Amino acid sequence: MRCYSANGNTFLIVDNTNNTISEEEKPDFVKKHVGELDGVIFVEKADSKFFMDYYNRDGSMATFCGNGARAFSKYLMDMGLINVKKFTFLSRAGEIRVLVEDGIWVRMPKVSEKKRLAIDDYSGYLVVVGVPHFVIRMKNVDEIDVEKLGKYLRSKTGANVDFYQVFPDFLKVRTYERGVERETKACGTGITSVFVVHRDETGMKMMKVQVPGGILYVKEENGEIFLKGDVRVCSEE
Repeated sequence: MRCYSANGNTFLIVDNTNNTISEEEKPDFVKKHVGELDGVIFVEKADSKFFMDYYNRDGSMATFCGNGARAFSKYLMDMGLINVKKFTFLSRAGEIRVLVEDGIWVRMPKVSEKKRLAIDDYSGYLVVVGVPHFVIRMKNVDEIDVEKLGKYLRSKTGANVDFYQVFPDFLKVRTYERGVERETKACGTGITSVFVVHRDETGMKMMKVQVPGGILYVKEENGEIFLKGDVRVCSEE
């Protein structure tokens, strides 16, 4: 098992290519081993390809995790399981394409839904990028009590909650993640959801995004959205 950090979004990655951990055993395995990390990723094989199976820290399965996909890609390369610059792997959200070019770019799942949503005085968009996000533009994200307000809005929507602020050259994002049930230092699908809203309002095709865990980049090419940021090993057993 290895721990990876993708801009502070932390994961335990477990080799389960021999299927020693069953589907029924995974939730308990996660709760026993996740510690203070944000989630657990099982490395498996399906249809002769690698398969990323992601679980939140509370033991719930999630369709996809953007930063988890970046960590999964780095793990495959670090372990010598992949030695090419372009490859794909499978997830519950479909096939994910990876391009290693000045960092690891991961093609995110297609946006399956985007609609306006208002909860009390908070108006924004519900965006589904593999998993749902409630995206809300704020005047100052640093003044938000993300743990309190994010938890409340998550309970009302069942979605992850992303607060963002627009600066001239970048976006600033803070996310309350469901399943983790707290603010995380970065959320890849959340950043992508914010990018989609901002792109539709401005026409921008590439943005730098600041999160508590550092800087990420998101871009659109030929109708596909790619995400890049820091990813590194934090420990191994």
